[in-house]
Amino acid sequence: MNTYYLDTLPEIKNKYKVNLQPGEKVVFTAKPYGFAADTGTLLGDDTSRITVTNQRILADNTLGIWEIDIVEDVVDMRKEKIGKFLAKQEFILVSMNKELTFGVGIQKLNGYRFHFRKKDMAMFEGIIEKMA
Repeated sequence: MNTYYLDTLPEIKNKYKVNLQPGEKVVFTAKPYGFAADTGTLLGDDTSRITVTNQRILADNTLGIWEIDIVEDVVDMRKEKIGKFLAKQEFILVSMNKELTFGVGIQKLNGYRFHFRKKDMAMFEGIIEKMA
């Protein structure tokens, strides 16, 4: 993945007020339909907020922030489509290089599903295509 592409993107307003690290800038924000573990386990609903910086992805479900270091943790990001008709889902699948446990160590995930609205999906898909 060409993560250096994120450094070339213009900085946008940090509208969800995430704490930025030195040299970090916000390049994408969205309010998704929700986000889930790679298996589909719901982690956040439509009150969630996603912020992508040139270094991290932060998914805030209003109870806590799920933080992903793009260079260290992510091995792939791509758009996925599953199901048909009314059960059809489209999401960005972020695959990680390590398994995480959550929920008092009883549930595991190897990535995240981000369910964006059409405009945000197209924008994020454009970003990850240039990172391929």
